[in-house]
Amino acid sequence: RLGWWRLDGMEDDATTTEEEEKKTTTQKQQSPLMKTFTTLLPRYALLVLISVTYLLYRHYNDTLSIPTGLIRPAENPFYAKLDSNEWTLRQRITNYSYVLSLHIMKSFGVDLVGFSHEYGFDCIPEITSLSGDARLLLPVLMVLVFAGIAVWGWCGWKVPSSGGGSSSNNNSKRTRRRQKEHEDKVHRILSTLVFFSWMATLFPISGILKVGTFVADRIVVASSVGTCIFAGRLLALWMTPRESNEATSTSTTSTTNNKEKTTAATTTKEETTSHMSEIRNTTKSFKMVILFISPCFITLAMRTHSRAAAWMDSVPLFESSLVTCPRSIKSNLEISKIYSGLVPHMVDYEKSLKLIRTAQSIDPTYCDVHQQYSHVYFHQQKYILFEREMAQSLRCPFTMGQAMGNWNKYWKVVLKQDASAKGRYDKYMASIQEEVARRE
Repeated sequence: RLGWWRLDGMEDDATTTEEEEKKTTTQKQQSPLMKTFTTLLPRYALLVLISVTYLLYRHYNDTLSIPTGLIRPAENPFYAKLDSNEWTLRQRITNYSYVLSLHIMKSFGVDLVGFSHEYGFDCIPEITSLSGDARLLLPVLMVLVFAGIAVWGWCGWKVPSSGGGSSSNNNSKRTRRRQKEHEDKVHRILSTLVFFSWMATLFPISGILKVGTFVADRIVVASSVGTCIFAGRLLALWMTPRESNEATSTSTTSTTNNKEKTTAATTTKEETTSHMSEIRNTTKSFKMVILFISPCFITLAMRTHSRAAAWMDSVPLFESSLVTCPRSIKSNLEISKIYSGLVPHMVDYEKSLKLIRTAQSIDPTYCDVHQQYSHVYFHQQKYILFEREMAQSLRCPFTMGQAMGNWNKYWKVVLKQDASAKGRYDKYMASIQEEVARRE
């Protein structure tokens, strides 16, 4: 009876000791993660507080929103819908979720709408219905991707471990495995937080605030940094094999005292074998990465070179814009300037007029075309048409300041040479003053 009592007591003590060890190990594992959150939480809280304070300050001073009418359809067609109260809240969320998804894909290195320095009127059509428009799949896909990244950052993926060996060795291996899993979890969470932080720089084009930018490659410069960091981490995990052979080096350790030397020799040999196996696995993983990633890197390098070269010359830049957005008002108008004398060896006034008429037909309210009309007519020596278009450009609030100088210089010379032109001048000035008075 006493023997059984002592045996039961020893088993109880062993169970208690094991539970205390597990509790201590869990506390040690929780401390780095809690320390990480404790360190980052004040920084994120301060960043959010500063951002909210800034936005509230601008709202209080009535400088948060751009005045109605200043953003035109040629620049941001979606906000023209908001200024005219054509959109409901659902339509705003639907369309801007697609625009935000386009920028996210651009930061991933995938361009779904093509390259253009100016995405404006009718370049990206409005989503009018929730059914039948396949573009709505893109925002849904982005939500699933970000949800998957968040779940992976917190949970990771489970790798089955092989059993075997004595109970003491198994306890040691479980402890090391838990520590390794905890370290991996901290790395995953930090990588995920960094990725989401860089993606938060896309807030200006989310449609919450009124901005002049619609879709632009420059907006995704910051968010692409987060993509590179996250993709680099995934590549590192792929190239570096997990320590699957970690338990092999100690799995043959015997508890028998008379076999300690043999066990030590076996352990050393298996450690060497395990190390060589890891080197072979690393080399194999590196070759797989090179095989699959090299085409991606080469494609991105070619696109970067081509796009950088286009931005250094206005002709390929505007031409690529018209390929992507043939109904872009500003692109048609800007490329017309090339044929009206901006590039001397490409002067073609008829082609320039055709592009101006195209821009005007897309949006008749875009009054900037009149100044370009006047420029072409002046070079063609069609002075009556020049006067009419110049008067129209003076009635346009967006070109009035620039046109006024040319208007005064022209009439200063004409009135000296032809006194009969005074009647035309007075007629033009009366219409201009009437328009100015109406706007005031």
